[in-house]
Amino acid sequence: MSAGTSNSHDSGNGIDYGDYSGLSFYAGLAHPAWSDNSNSTGDNPDGALHQLDIYTAAVPVL
Repeated sequence: MSAGTSNSHDSGNGIDYGDYSGLSFYAGLAHPAWSDNSNSTGDNPDGALHQLDIYTAAVPVL
């Protein structure tokens, strides 16, 4: 789902990929949530490959 590359090892905390992730589905849209530290959106306050943040997206399901 992410346009960037993450690295949970570089985040320096005990939260890793999959510890806090989820998926919701409503009205033909999937809403995944995942850990990411790639800064692919350009607005990660910690910069790339630092603390993991939660990202989400609305994905149409055909």
